[in-house]
Amino acid sequence: MKRYFRFGNRIVAGIIILMTVFAVFLPVLNLNSSFQDYLVHFLVFLMFSGFVGLIISNKIVLYTSFGCAAALALFLKNASNNELKDPVINQNENITVAHVNLSVVTGLEEVIKMIGDTTIDAISFQEYTPDWAAIIPSITAKGFPHHISDVRIDFYGKGIFSRFPIKKIDTVANGAKPVLIAKMVKNGIPFTMMSVYLVPALDNMSKSVAASQFSDLEKSVQNHRENLIVMGEFNQVYWSHDIIGFRNRTNLLNSRRSVLPATLKMPYDHIFYLSDLECYAFDEISDNEGNHIGCRASFQVSKKEKLR
Repeated sequence: MKRYFRFGNRIVAGIIILMTVFAVFLPVLNLNSSFQDYLVHFLVFLMFSGFVGLIISNKIVLYTSFGCAAALALFLKNASNNELKDPVINQNENITVAHVNLSVVTGLEEVIKMIGDTTIDAISFQEYTPDWAAIIPSITAKGFPHHISDVRIDFYGKGIFSRFPIKKIDTVANGAKPVLIAKMVKNGIPFTMMSVYLVPALDNMSKSVAASQFSDLEKSVQNHRENLIVMGEFNQVYWSHDIIGFRNRTNLLNSRRSVLPATLKMPYDHIFYLSDLECYAFDEISDNEGNHIGCRASFQVSKKEKLR
């Protein structure tokens, strides 16, 4: 009986190892699977199974679960903001930006509340349709007098609203979908903001379109490197193959440090930035019912960049 029990333990351990290897190397293999969206939940499962192995004194389950959990945790941490703590606030210029997906906003009061937040310097609105374009400029006129927009009836409408002057405006094609680029100047310091929306990579055709968009977006990033912030709906988790590859090629950093496994829906909206900035704060934005509608991040010009 004990022999069968040990054999069963080895089978369970083998399954856990194979699932972990599959999870870690899934982005590299570029396989289309919804499993990659739930790696955080799989990490929680591994930790739970490790504690079970500890309680029942099962060394095979204990070591396998905690070992695989450590490997998966390192992978997820490497894909997120890899700083272990927030940088020390310096005396250089800073900026706080927010990204909001208007398609999931259920009430105008949520937008009004955000616009009334004086700590936010710029807001990127996604899915900026004619209905919203008829409302938002009037309620932002006082707090965010400077703005650029690309109003559309589909998912790709965008608007960037700023408290400070926008000196340069650009709209570039991104796999036939526009990217909105604005250079805002705050107290003499320029900040470049990109607002993007990428096609969800669900099948071979949409994956091809998404890959084309990433390629075009990469070129835009290479052409706009000054205090750059890239935000929007990427429609993939930040540890996906496309996003990891895109960040590696452009040297963009991730402002999000982690995600909470309390919900099954992982965030697809992200804010990336270049190393001449430092991200010292990041928060998810939720409505009164706890639904995720966007995110915000605060940046400061790096001391190293200031010394150049």
